[in-house]
Amino acid sequence: MEKRQLRIDLLGTSFVIQSDESTEHLTHLAAHVKSRIEEVRKRYPFAEPLTVAVLAALNITDELVKAREGREPPESLEVDNVAERLINRMDEDLLTHTPLDTDVEGNQE
Repeated sequence: MEKRQLRIDLLGTSFVIQSDESTEHLTHLAAHVKSRIEEVRKRYPFAEPLTVAVLAALNITDELVKAREGREPPESLEVDNVAERLINRMDEDLLTHTPLDTDVEGNQE
């Protein structure tokens, strides 16, 4: 199988990655790592690049371990809870307001 290469820049250093995976997959992985690094940099703007890289790696490893154990990361649970509350509110609003009683601006007909 043909090796593919992708150049990425992280924390001021350029890397060339070689893999049998598709360029799209490699780009997706690099984007995820960059995203996690940026999250750490926002929390710790004065941290050394090695510290930022290690903290980002620990965060990614935490995601992996939780996924393997079948546990969802806390952010996913929070998003699910917010989505569920919004759906419940929409359902309640739909049950208390009949569309035939109001026009588009909400005025009674």
